Amino acid sequence: MYTGTLINDLMATVERAERGLFQKQIVDEMELLRMFDLQVPQMQNEPVYAGAA
Repeated sequence: MYTGTLINDLMATVERAERGLFQKQIVDEMELLRMFDLQVPQMQNEPVYAGAA
C-alpha cells in the first residue's frame, strides 16, 4: 500500500546520486592534479616550443 513517501524517497535517491557524482568528480580532479604535479619537474628541464612548426 502507498504510504505517501514516494516523493521524499525519490528526492533522497537523487540527493544520494548527486553526492556520489560530486565525490567522484573531486577524486578525479585530485588524480589529475597529482598526475600534473608528477609531470612538472620533468617539463622544467626541457625547452617548451608553443606553436613552433
